[in-house]
Amino acid sequence: MIRTIPLVCSRCGKEFRPEQQIYYQEDFTATSLREAKLICGDCVEAWKDRWRIRSAEFHERDYVLTVTITLEDGTVHEDMDCTPIEETETVVVGEDIPEEAQKKLYGFYLEWEKIKESRELKDCFFQEKDDTITVTLTTNGGEQYDNLVLTVDDEGILRSEPPAPDYILEGLIPALKAYYAQKAMLSPTVQPGLARTRRQNVRGGAVREDVWPPRNNPFG
Repeated sequence: MIRTIPLVCSRCGKEFRPEQQIYYQEDFTATSLREAKLICGDCVEAWKDRWRIRSAEFHERDYVLTVTITLEDGTVHEDMDCTPIEETETVVVGEDIPEEAQKKLYGFYLEWEKIKESRELKDCFFQEKDDTITVTLTTNGGEQYDNLVLTVDDEGILRSEPPAPDYILEGLIPALKAYYAQKAMLSPTVQPGLARTRRQNVRGGAVREDVWPPRNNPFG
């Protein structure tokens, strides 16, 4: 049987005439075509206009990638879970946004990924002398820090003198874990207590760790 459905926008409630295609909102609870949430062209254009992205800041913590998006109208969407998709050159977020916005997010993501890679440690060398540990390191981007003195305060916050950027201190944590693990293999008197540490926060030029420093090592 041939049936008809009313062309009424589910957002503005107005009747509309489609031009070349019909827009609709996915709704997995719909059981028939008559329950489809149709959207008129005007509402689609308003949706696209609202999602004009001014800037985007990506953050990665414990392998979870989030993004804070600032729109052209000043609206800020903070800490949205996101997934970059290389095949389509888009970034999908937890909210339905236009494809143009997804592609623009991907451009911001590539810039962030490039900076992130340049800040990663390329090599680092630890040296211990007279209960003091120092490190000399370089990053993939060519930054070099010589003879940073590392200390840990009573709250378990890793610091350096002279002060290094947060991303340097954050990158030093796995390097220190590997350093003490290697020492533990070579000497039974050194216990690599960093194995159970986890990053809590990075702020104010310091990196907070639980169970830091490891027991029975000169970095205490």
